Amino acid sequence: MGKKFERMRYFDGLFLNAEDYKLDQDFYLRLQRLHNRYLHTWGIVCGLKVLPVLDPGEYMKVKIADGLALNQVVIEDAAAKKKESISQEILIYEGHPDNPVDLSEYNANETIYIWVSYEEMDTDRNIERGQGEKIHIWERGRISHGTKKPDSSEHIVLARIVPRKDSNGIVIDSACIFDYDSDAARTPLRTYAGAAGKKMVTEKLIIKAKSDDSIDNMELNEETLAAMPSVYTLQEGKVLEVRAPETRFTGALNIAGDLTLQGELILQSKDKSQSEMRIMNSFVEVNSPNTDDPDYEFPGPRDGGLEVYRGDGGIHDARIVWVEADQCFKAGLGTDLKKIAYGNEWDSLIKNEFADLLHRHSRLSSPGGASVSFNSSGKLFSDADLALRDGTTLWLKGTNPDTIDSSHGLGWFGAGKPFAASEVDGPVLFGNSGGVLGTRTANGDGSRTDRPVLSWNKAGYVGIGPRKALEDSLDVDGSLRILSGRNPVRFTSAWSGFPDNQINGAEISNDITDHKALMIVGNQSAGQGRKVAIWDRLDVNGFLYVNGKMQAAQEIIPSAGKGEHNGIIFPANPGGGGADLAWIKYYPRIGEDCTLEIGTSNDANDHISLNASGNVGIGTLTPADKLDVAGELRVLSGKNPIRFTSAWSGFPDQAHNQAEISNDTTTYKSLMLIGNSSSPDGKRKVAVWDQLDVNGFLQVNGSARITGDLQITGSIKTDVFNFDGRFKKLDVADNFAAYVRCADFYIGYSGRRGAPGRALVDNGSHLVLNYGNDWSYASVHSSLEVKNALLPSAGSGNNGIIFPSDPGGGSGDSAWIKFYPTSGENCVLDIGVSNDAGDRIYLHASGGVYANGSMYWWSSRGLKDNIADIPVKEAKQLLDGLNPVSFKYKGSTKERTLGFIAEEVPAVLADPDQRAISGMDIIAVLTSVMKDQQKAIARMQKQIATLQGA
Repeated sequence: MGKKFERMRYFDGLFLNAEDYKLDQDFYLRLQRLHNRYLHTWGIVCGLKVLPVLDPGEYMKVKIADGLALNQVVIEDAAAKKKESISQEILIYEGHPDNPVDLSEYNANETIYIWVSYEEMDTDRNIERGQGEKIHIWERGRISHGTKKPDSSEHIVLARIVPRKDSNGIVIDSACIFDYDSDAARTPLRTYAGAAGKKMVTEKLIIKAKSDDSIDNMELNEETLAAMPSVYTLQEGKVLEVRAPETRFTGALNIAGDLTLQGELILQSKDKSQSEMRIMNSFVEVNSPNTDDPDYEFPGPRDGGLEVYRGDGGIHDARIVWVEADQCFKAGLGTDLKKIAYGNEWDSLIKNEFADLLHRHSRLSSPGGASVSFNSSGKLFSDADLALRDGTTLWLKGTNPDTIDSSHGLGWFGAGKPFAASEVDGPVLFGNSGGVLGTRTANGDGSRTDRPVLSWNKAGYVGIGPRKALEDSLDVDGSLRILSGRNPVRFTSAWSGFPDNQINGAEISNDITDHKALMIVGNQSAGQGRKVAIWDRLDVNGFLYVNGKMQAAQEIIPSAGKGEHNGIIFPANPGGGGADLAWIKYYPRIGEDCTLEIGTSNDANDHISLNASGNVGIGTLTPADKLDVAGELRVLSGKNPIRFTSAWSGFPDQAHNQAEISNDTTTYKSLMLIGNSSSPDGKRKVAVWDQLDVNGFLQVNGSARITGDLQITGSIKTDVFNFDGRFKKLDVADNFAAYVRCADFYIGYSGRRGAPGRALVDNGSHLVLNYGNDWSYASVHSSLEVKNALLPSAGSGNNGIIFPSDPGGGSGDSAWIKFYPTSGENCVLDIGVSNDAGDRIYLHASGGVYANGSMYWWSSRGLKDNIADIPVKEAKQLLDGLNPVSFKYKGSTKERTLGFIAEEVPAVLADPDQRAISGMDIIAVLTSVMKDQQKAIARMQKQIATLQGA
């Protein structure tokens, strides 16, 4: 029986702590629960009746009346390594938080069990008295419900509830609440606690009507009867008087003497009280013992019957008796008994001559009363069950079972008697052209309302709902719900939001008002929103519209071909234009040669754009650059084509309008720029229209024509001459044509003494200083090769790399890369764009951007307007909107990166396109929340210091 009993011993000077007080609490609590366990059985002690809540709008709620119950549980003492069986008090009191109980989650006709259990919980947290701990233990009763009945003594079952449907919807009233189970034996559900223990068992209670103390009668009240057993025995001839509001005998009641009732004998059933004595499934025997054979109480066949005493010594007592000798019932007064005739015998006696209209077999009776009769309007009715033999048929009025028109009736069909060539083995209701099953409701004004529920016609079509012309095998006029109680699917004619009301619900709606479509809406059980899955092939012979994201776990295979409806055809005219189209098609050209075609149509403003965060490859799966073409490349086909090759192909020689850029590594071993030959002289030509800086070796294998300044920091080498010298002005005489050799030189402005300067000109095959001719342009007719670094000019002015302005057609848009000193030898690499907030700088680096030093953001007050503190509430809301994730950048070599999804963060933390996020904004949000938390921590530390000082 568990561990030993031990309690505190108190004396002066004893020091106590919390464990000592807990020991005393545990001692008396354990003693009380062992008392409950071994002196009482488990179950309901009092109250706990389940009552309906009949307030409007509360029809699916019940209330548990105040009361007390005892459970029986087994607890384990870890220290003593023993188990102990105890009983705990389950108290339901006025204002209990579980009351009333909402059962709206259940459906009509679904069985629900209500039970109570013991539960305790810590409560009432107190900072001053309990240092922030909860200082009370609440022993509460927990009210629970479910469709499966508990089968242990830990849970006390109170009732079974079966909701029903009426005009208010699904309701629970007193007729829906049962004290017994749904099995055939009607097993009681409410177990009542009582006395237990061998010392208190009383098998028989004998009450003497007269004792030595001269007590005439024993009076028992409600309290004394509650402790008595179920069998009471009185001495012969004595009286037991019970005066109690309610006395229950749950066992056998044996009365040896007379039982006299002063008042009515009330037999109480579940639904009503009745003043008659009803004997079910048994006979009432009224015979007296046969004194001729005292060894048997009822030996052999004998006479017997019923008698009504009339007070004259039995002479005129009314009797109905069975006369065994005549094998019939007789009735009469005293000994004047006449045979009782009925059925065919009665017909033969009266020959229908002496019976009036009221007694011409207008009733068929049984021992229980009238079974079949007629009402005042001449309609046949019955208060008893109508039983027909198997294999027989009940034919309705107006039919003849022997003719072909006998088409209305209720029949039993089975082996040897098929219906519609099938052995039904059960009842069949049939009619000539159909039938209806419905409901009839009486109205307050004396009229009635008939509602057809189920109908059928001669074609075998079945209809549910208002009767109409049936058009299919099953025709439902209204919403349809199947799989109720499990995972319901609802069929509606307008979207009802049914899947949004419960996780396991789905809906198929033929909506013609709002969405105007056949809607298949899945359930939410996946935890990812509503979901519909199709596990086999889906053929759509029409337009498939997806208003949301579409994800395919395997490949998407569109149709092949060049036709109008093949491949992937995007919706036409998304911008509101006319005949704007876009497509992706795959089709054969000649034989097995095929083409993947990606196209747009209508006008020159319809574009195709490839936006990749990494690289784009053509002919390669591992592109090494933003655009990587593994093979030859031709652009501007149909106009003035340019071909990109890996070896000189002679493409510009094939047509006057063709040019070639060749990265030749075999014959010429250089990057070759070969121009077109559209000039009047038919020679190929490449022109550079702006400043050309070559910071390396420049080799010209043909003529060079320069009409402006040419600045070269390396050397110019030709097959004819080299200029030798650094910075020189060349003085030449008339008709000067000399070959000057030098290592490095600057060609600026040159000429003869005292005469205007002249520029270098192209003289066919040599680079010469030509006197007398002034050129306004320069051209290079052969390849230009820069073998060393390209060195732009340095400085903060018009230096560095200046990109063409206004490429988007704006005004004042510019971009640059400059390198210049700021103070002393400190320099800045300045990469910038200007004009408005829409101009941006993108850094594309699949491997990341590194800074070998500190990185700063401009944050000076002078650069900012509308400066204000961030409200703490707004900062907390923004922080709640951040969902950290891990991911891998497409094309990146780093397998895992931590961060956020720009489209999912609050808009203020992202760029206007919601494609990028601002780390500075997120840091500001975190700083605001952390400062608020620091203030809260400081307040708590101050309170703790105050408590410790007290």
